[in-house]
Amino acid sequence: MDGDDRVSKRVRAAHRLSAVKVAKVKEPGLYEDGAGLRLVVTDKGTKRWALRLTINGRRVERGLGVYPVVGLDAARELATKLRGAAKQGKDAHVEEKQRRLSSSTFTEAFEAFFAIREQQLANGKHVQQWRNTMRDYVLPKIGRRPVADVTAAEVLDILKPIWFAKPETARRVLQRLKAVFDSAILRGARERANPTIGVTGELGTDHRQVTHHAALPWREVPKFVRELRVRAAMLVTRLVFEFLILTATRSGEARGALWEEIDLEAKLWTIPASDPVTGRRMKSGETHVVPLSDRAIEILGEARQLHAGPVVFPGTKGQPLSDNTLSKLMRDAGTAGTPHGFRSAYKDWCAETGVRDEVSEAALAHADPNPVRAAYRRTRFLGERVSLMQQWADFVCGPGGANTNEPQTEAA
Repeated sequence: MDGDDRVSKRVRAAHRLSAVKVAKVKEPGLYEDGAGLRLVVTDKGTKRWALRLTINGRRVERGLGVYPVVGLDAARELATKLRGAAKQGKDAHVEEKQRRLSSSTFTEAFEAFFAIREQQLANGKHVQQWRNTMRDYVLPKIGRRPVADVTAAEVLDILKPIWFAKPETARRVLQRLKAVFDSAILRGARERANPTIGVTGELGTDHRQVTHHAALPWREVPKFVRELRVRAAMLVTRLVFEFLILTATRSGEARGALWEEIDLEAKLWTIPASDPVTGRRMKSGETHVVPLSDRAIEILGEARQLHAGPVVFPGTKGQPLSDNTLSKLMRDAGTAGTPHGFRSAYKDWCAETGVRDEVSEAALAHADPNPVRAAYRRTRFLGERVSLMQQWADFVCGPGGANTNEPQTEAA
C-alpha cells in the first residue's frame, strides 16, 4: 500500500459522518466522526461539536461550537488544529480563549462583570446609577481600550475633573472602576495590577469628609409636624411623612410599607430585609421591627380609609410614592434639611433626653460597628423601644397626638 492509499484510509476511518447525516440526524446521542471528534445531539434537539483529545497525558474534551453555525468541514478543521497543538503539549482552545479575553475592551469587561453584579443590587435605581456613571465618566474615555492595557494615568484622567467638584460621584466612580478591574483580573482578561491602586493617595483625601443628610434641629420637629398637617399636599403624602418621622425610618422604608407588614393589634411594623419584587428593603440587610406609637396607629387608620391596596401609602397608580415627593414637600415649605435628616433629629433627641446609645441605634436599625460586640449582642431592645417610640411621638405630636407641644428653648 503506497502513501496516498494510507492517507486515504485514515481519512475514511476518521471522517465517518457526512454533511447529509449531520443535517438530518435528530435522535439524541453521540455520533462519532472519528479521531475524537463527535456530534452531540441533546434531548432538546440542539447539535454541538465536541473533541476528545489528550494534552500532556491528560484526557480532556473541548467544545467546537454549535451546528449549523459550525458546519462539518469547519468542525474538522478546528479539530485538526487542536490535535496538532496537543501533540506539542499545547491547549489551543484555552490559548484562543485567553487571546480573546486579553483583547477584550473595557466595555466588554464591564458588561461581563455587571451581568453578575446586577443581580446583587438592591433595586433598579442602583442598576441605573451604575450604568449612568459608566456612561458619563468612564466609557467615553476608556470604553474601547483593551482592559488589559488601561493604565493608572488613564484612571487619573477620568477622576481629576470630578475629584474636587463632585467628590461623592468621584468616590463611586473609583469604587466601580476598581470592581471592574478586579473582575477582569480574576477572569484572566488582565494580568497587570489593578490601575486604581494608589489613585486616592495621588489625588488627596482632605476634601473627602463624610457628608451627612441635612437635618432639621430636633426642637423644631413639633412645629414642622403641625405645619405639615395643613400643607397643600396630598393627604397620603402628609400621612407618610408624619409616619416616617414618628417611626424614625428611612424614606424608602416608609414609602414602601405594606399592610402585610403591619400588626395593628401588637402595634408592630416588621420591615423585611428584602422584598422579592422591589429588592432590598433594609439598608442593613436584616429584618427590622418598629414599635408603633398611638399616633402612628392613628395615621395607619386614616391611610386605610383612603384605599384598599397592599401599599400603605400609595401614589395615584397604587405604587409607592416617589423618592422626590417628600423632598419636594420640604422644599416647597422652605424648610431646611432632608426627609432622611429626621433620623438625625431623632438621634439628637435621644441623646438629649438620656436614651442609651445602644437603644437608639437599635431603633435606627444601625449595625454595631464593633464586630466582637455585635457577635455577642442578640437583643434589639424591643421592650425599651416600645416606650421610647411613644415618648418620641408625645414630644413630636403632644400626648394623644394632639400636637400641642411647643418647641423648647435652651435653658439660660
